[in-house]
Amino acid sequence: MSPRLLSSKLMRKAGWNIVDQALSALSNVLLSVIVARSVDATSFGAFAIAFVVFGIALAVTKSVVGQPLQIRFSAATSEVFRSAVARSSGLALSISVVAAIGCLVAGALVPGVTGRALLALAVILPGLLLQDTCRMAFFAQGEARKAALIDAVWTVALVGILGLLIVLGQNSVEQLIFAWGGAAALSAALGLILLRARPRPSQSIAWMREQGELNRYLFAEYFLGLGASQIAVLLVGLIASASAVGSLRAAQVLLGPLAIVGVAAFQFVVPEVARRTEMSPQHRWWVGIGLSGVLGTVTVVYVVLMLVIPRPLGLQLFGDSWDGAASVLLAMGISSLASSLANGPAGVLYGMGQAKRTFRINLAKAPILLFLVLLGAWQWGALGAAWGLAITEAVVLPMWVVTLRKAVVANERMQPSATLPG
Repeated sequence: MSPRLLSSKLMRKAGWNIVDQALSALSNVLLSVIVARSVDATSFGAFAIAFVVFGIALAVTKSVVGQPLQIRFSAATSEVFRSAVARSSGLALSISVVAAIGCLVAGALVPGVTGRALLALAVILPGLLLQDTCRMAFFAQGEARKAALIDAVWTVALVGILGLLIVLGQNSVEQLIFAWGGAAALSAALGLILLRARPRPSQSIAWMREQGELNRYLFAEYFLGLGASQIAVLLVGLIASASAVGSLRAAQVLLGPLAIVGVAAFQFVVPEVARRTEMSPQHRWWVGIGLSGVLGTVTVVYVVLMLVIPRPLGLQLFGDSWDGAASVLLAMGISSLASSLANGPAGVLYGMGQAKRTFRINLAKAPILLFLVLLGAWQWGALGAAWGLAITEAVVLPMWVVTLRKAVVANERMQPSATLPG
């Protein structure tokens, strides 16, 4: 294949990744905005807590299902790939059942609207996690347009169900959460049909054993790094208030387009690097650094635009939750900038299967994050927690760059003909 045709093909893949992430984020943004406009700040905080719990379950699933699919099976034959999807989606279903049981217990113990939100989440978790597993499988397969298709179905179904509930005046937090999960279940069903795979929960342990060497780092890395941030936000609700969690969530929704671009870039780079084993060390280095430069520029421009949103418009979008979101927006924007700059090196490292190296970064990150976020929440509420997140991302950023350098230098020694820039 000529370089021009290869470049065109890669650009189309990248474009579909962005479209898919836009559709995926749109459904979450629509839900968050509708909930924020339909309920008071305390109820939105309860929704935000349920959303964080979902985020924890989702990240666990990605670490032991989605990422191994992308790293190990991006270049597999169709038959081998379908078998892997059946086993891995079975594990995703098993994880959803365990997480749902935990939500049921927590929902029964926690009083008020937060408890009801967790009980509703328990019902919809299987659909949510299977839907995302299908998306990850399509990325690994190099079929981002199919991921975009099922996310389009999710978005359309969500808009329709939410619209019906609003017309009927049924807008409690738990009813809106049920709408979210119902739309996700429809999308997941279509995804499994397109993948021609049926989840096999009985093969969950077998999948974990097969991917054991990789999973032990990815799973531990989640709890040390990505999980620590989610758990820290939950603890903010205990130290400060549910409204503080709502403020952080509202700011995350405002910065959602950045997540769209960042996740799209990450989901594109990981399988492409994984399947291109012939890529030179120099090329890998510049892919990581170049991606960081693009994402960093986009982030700076977008955050500046968000900071000048007029208060009346903010109130129209988020109601009572706007003032809290505005107060933490600068800190959350800086956190997004540092995170986006780390995204390039991280994507290349994951694509290279360097789970041991990325694990070490998150091993260092977790205690810093928990300490700074909880200290900030204790002293200054939501604003302190947001600055804790920002400082942590800034401290960890150099580790990603240095680690990528070490990884490509190690790879260079196995390919003497390739040289890195000095």
